[in-house]
Formats: sequence, C-alpha cells, structure tokens
Amino acid sequence: MRVQLVTFGGLHALDGATTLEPLLTQRSRAALLVCLTIERRMPRDALMSMFWPESDSQNARHALRQALYHLSRALGDRDWIDSRAHELLVRDEIQADATTFSSALECGDVGRAVRLYRGPFLSGVHLADLPSWESWVDARRASYARAFRKACRELLNGKIAERDLAGAVAVAERWMAADPTDDEAQHRLITTLALAGERADAIRQYDVYSRLLAPDGLEPLDETRQLVDRLRTDRRPAAARRGFPDRASASLLTER
Repeated sequence: MRVQLVTFGGLHALDGATTLEPLLTQRSRAALLVCLTIERRMPRDALMSMFWPESDSQNARHALRQALYHLSRALGDRDWIDSRAHELLVRDEIQADATTFSSALECGDVGRAVRLYRGPFLSGVHLADLPSWESWVDARRASYARAFRKACRELLNGKIAERDLAGAVAVAERWMAADPTDDEAQHRLITTLALAGERADAIRQYDVYSRLLAPDGLEPLDETRQLVDRLRTDRRPAAARRGFPDRASASLLTER
C-alpha cells in the first residue's frame, strides 16, 4: 500500500488508515521527504544546496545518503527512491495530495482538485530554518493557492450556469473554508447565498466576516458591503429573491 502525504492545511503521513506521524518527527528529514515527494525528481546537487548549504560537497553528499537511509527505514524499508548518478526519482510507493491536486487540474477535473485542497500548503508547519527550503515552500504555497482559486471560480461559475444554486453554495463554502480571509471567496459565498434566496444566511456570513477582519482594522470589499446593504432593505419573500433577480446581481459572480 502506498504512503500518502497530506500537505494541504498542515502535514500528516498515512499508510492506508494508519498514521505515520513518527516519520515526521525529525523535521529536516521530513522537509526532505516533502520536497522529494512533491518534486518527484531532483538533482542531488540541488538537494545538497538546499538542505546543507554550509557543508562542502563530500559532507553534504554523506548527509543526504544518511537522511535517505533513515527515511527508508521509517517508511518500512520501502523501495521509494530510484537513485541515479546525478538525481533522485521518487517511485509511486509514496504520493502527496498536492501532486494528485495538480494531476486533477491537468486532466480538467476541477471538482476533484477543489475537494483535495484543505487549506494552504504546509499551513502552520515549520520544518527547516533554511532560506532555500522556505523560498521553495512559499512559492509552492502561492502556486497551489492561485490554482485553487482558479478552480473554484471555474467550478462555481459552472454551477451557476447550470442553475445549480445548492451546488454553487457548496463550492463557495468550500472556497471560503480553505481561507476565511480571502476577500473573493467571502464575496462569492455571500453573493451565491443571496442568489439562492438565503438572505438571512448571506447577511449572517457578512457579519461573521466583518468580525473576523475587525481586529486588524480591515473591512469587507465595498461591493460586498453594498450587496448586503441591499439585502438588509429587501423585504420580499425568499421565493421572490431566489435565482437571478437582476443583471447587476448576476454580474457579481463573474466580475472579479
């Protein structure tokens, strides 16, 4: 059975239903494991430069061999690395949700990609105090977040085009849950709730978001506030508000 790294929203290792948390207790090795699993293949020199920047070539190469040995033991002596002269290739024995996410997007399966994304890449996880590693993590985190937002837009707009308002609300809720401080996600959720005729829920979500931003002296987007101001004064029955009441409201779904 394959080992699965869960990297969205934190970091966990699973072997089927069994957790492999001891695999991640040695932080620098865990960082190496994550990097290799995500990249799938990397030059030895790049790894040595990232993880042992102050060591000479001989010592860094020895440290890399030792780290791979200990990781293999922690993985149950799996044959997970294809070791070549100048690079390392990761075999299928170990996978990550992030790589499956990328594959789903490449195949056009945005629904699966959105379901896989549980939060920012390695959120709240600090494995190595190394500039190259931290830059790699930051770049990956930003890339995955952009891809997730794009997938959510596509999926949400598709649900709206199909007049599947319940499905659209579910997508918007998942988008917001992955990052509650994302202005666009909050705006789309509140707008979609309004379009679905859920006036009270839309206003309630706006109030929750306003309270979330208040400690930092921030406020929701002007267009979100303007929409909610209209909702507060709209006293029509819920059935009359459901759907696409006017062109301006419908355009809020695609304007950003």
